[in-house]
Amino acid sequence: MSIGIGENLTGSFGFAKDKLVGSIVNWILLIILTIIPIVNFIAMGTYLKVYRGEDPKVEHIGKSFVDGLLALIIAIIYMLIPLIVTSIVFAASMGSMMADPFAGLAAAGIGGIICLILFILFALLMIPAMINFARKGFGAAFKFGEIFGMIGKAGWLKYIISIILLAIIFGIIGLLGMIPFIGWLIMLIIYPFLIVWAAKFWANLFE
Repeated sequence: MSIGIGENLTGSFGFAKDKLVGSIVNWILLIILTIIPIVNFIAMGTYLKVYRGEDPKVEHIGKSFVDGLLALIIAIIYMLIPLIVTSIVFAASMGSMMADPFAGLAAAGIGGIICLILFILFALLMIPAMINFARKGFGAAFKFGEIFGMIGKAGWLKYIISIILLAIIFGIIGLLGMIPFIGWLIMLIIYPFLIVWAAKFWANLFE
């Protein structure tokens, strides 16, 4: 049984504070690595360490780079699947519309709902998939039985509530970016902290 949401939020926040505030040089390195294209794969790979229970320390940059690149590939594949289904449904709907406009519209509506559900489902699966990848390797990101099992163990309702709650918290924090002149700088500085905080939260949820 995973820990409560409130306890997880405070515990993961404390983890991010200890690992980044306690190592300012590492925090600065993560800021720099995160904003440089291509090189930011190193930062992505470093954040993945948290899923394995490791510290987000910038080291072994070759492995971190590869892990970050593989994480991007996994994310693309996860979004490609519903995109391909959407394309097929759209093409079929257009064909039906040529023969019977009303039947085609009905098919398009039903197909649109199915596609939306697919997008939401794959988005929900992506977080535990990334955790499984970080812990067990690339292929584990597509072991859907294990991934559904991870969510089932944590609890679907708890998982969805956690997503909503984190979105609200991070959305509120994101308002700092609207501060004139310095908002962008504030967000740039705290971005690694937010990522480590979230990564530890998800790692705890799917422990």
